[in-house]
Amino acid sequence: MASVATEERVRDVTGAGPAPSTRATPELRSAVAGLQAAFDAAGLPLDLSGVAPVREERDRVVAQIDDYLLPRLAGLDGPALIVVGGPTGAGKSTLVNSLAGRAVTTPGLLRPTTRSPVLVHHPADREWFGPERVLPTLDRVDRPTTDHESLQLVASPTVPRGVAVLDAPDFDSIDDRNRELATTLLAAADLLLFVTSAARYSDQVPWLQLSLALERQTAVTVVMNRVPAEDMATVSPHLTRMLRDSGVAADAVFFVEEGAIGDGDRLPAESVSHLRAWLDAFGADAAARRSAVRQTLGGAVRRAVRVAAPVADAAALQVEAVSELLTVADKVYAGTAESLRGALHDSTLVRGDLMVRWMDLVGNHDLERPDDTLATVRKQLAGHDPGLGTRLQQLGQALDLALETLLVDHAERASADASRRLRATTHGRALLDWSTEDLSRPGRGLGSRARKTIRGWRHRFADRVAEVLGDDAAGPGREGRDALALALVIHAVSTPPGAGGQEQEGAGALVAEARDGVAKTLTAVLAEDRDRYLQPVLAWNLAPDAPGRLRAAARAAARTLDRHERREV
Repeated sequence: MASVATEERVRDVTGAGPAPSTRATPELRSAVAGLQAAFDAAGLPLDLSGVAPVREERDRVVAQIDDYLLPRLAGLDGPALIVVGGPTGAGKSTLVNSLAGRAVTTPGLLRPTTRSPVLVHHPADREWFGPERVLPTLDRVDRPTTDHESLQLVASPTVPRGVAVLDAPDFDSIDDRNRELATTLLAAADLLLFVTSAARYSDQVPWLQLSLALERQTAVTVVMNRVPAEDMATVSPHLTRMLRDSGVAADAVFFVEEGAIGDGDRLPAESVSHLRAWLDAFGADAAARRSAVRQTLGGAVRRAVRVAAPVADAAALQVEAVSELLTVADKVYAGTAESLRGALHDSTLVRGDLMVRWMDLVGNHDLERPDDTLATVRKQLAGHDPGLGTRLQQLGQALDLALETLLVDHAERASADASRRLRATTHGRALLDWSTEDLSRPGRGLGSRARKTIRGWRHRFADRVAEVLGDDAAGPGREGRDALALALVIHAVSTPPGAGGQEQEGAGALVAEARDGVAKTLTAVLAEDRDRYLQPVLAWNLAPDAPGRLRAAARAAARTLDRHERREV
């Protein structure tokens, strides 16, 4: 059993007081979940000036909410997770084995790149470390693995109930994935046991990680490991001063003299007896554990609230940029759609191959009245020409190609114009560079989509012609129906509106319907091509109210945390 003095030191290290109430946990968890949703909605997809560090902070906060805050708020009374971190060569794994009383993790310079992190817990606490609990994004395994996405669970009765010890990768590892994982594990710690050595304690990279933990108000205990006995008088006060200047109390610092590593990759029991007593006392003292959790939890929420402000500001710039993008794109494509409709009315579409095949069918291009056009086509159909079906099919293909070419030509002009105008705006270049495709050209496959859409509309219009004129108007079969529909469409795009009298009924009304249908079909395909500029909105759900939602969620979380902490005093 831990001594009274050791128990008092545990309280000094963690600032423990009376066990806090958990009454406000559901309310606080709901507020943090709302903050998480607001962060998710405030995506920062565009590489605008100055956004990179804000995006990095946002991603860290979102990860800590997922990996620590929400799981911890779901079980405040669960075991405290002690994450053992520090620089390469500090002896973290050997220290973990020494505290556990047996070999549970493998020391060595190669270990961080060959094994997953190891979480050692008392067998009775196993339920607290399932995949729905802390670090839910990591798979649970029961043996060493090379998978960085896994967490090895080791049950050991030598670890006191109420705590778990996690051996993390090195913060200064040469492996990028190890450094990222170490940062993730640090964010999930209830208490950071920062292990350094006499040779490494002033190194900048691990010290930055310690500073990050302190900035988050994570409960911290520091171990100076592998201190030569002759250097203790020099190193001890120096490290203590450095830590005190950073906000770590002297009572939260332990020193372990350098010693021989025995069987089981651990130090002699007497070398770590004071640390072992601290761990036992911490596990036995529910108030101390809860105080550490309360400190770390509150610090994590407050950090999320602080980060929300710059993220909301950056998201507002993203919304402004997307709005600028859509305004330019809408203006350009609206003008192009108007130009496209005009081109369908100026009779220049019927030329080239389409003109040749049309003349082959009607014999006279100067048919002004749609009734004359239909009469000419009916005459051709009545002639029982065996090659008429092929000629009609070729005419339809020529019409589809002419309409497709007209559309693609306008789409090319629109995309080039929109790209040019966007690059002249404040954020346009970032928007264009973000897109997964070249927005200065029409979308891939536009021509084939246009052809398919036009053909589908012509078939529907043929059914409409049969409905208005009667199934027998052109003779039996689909061929006659398609022929009349083709003739009416070509008449519609080769004559301006109102030509040849009023288009109010019969064939004239069908010509007006065809003219309107062609225009709507082509402009709809053009609008789909414009919708590529909506990618940032659709991909990240970057709603205009996202910045305001994030600010409101941060205020709500801050108020709820304040009420929660007042109730615990």
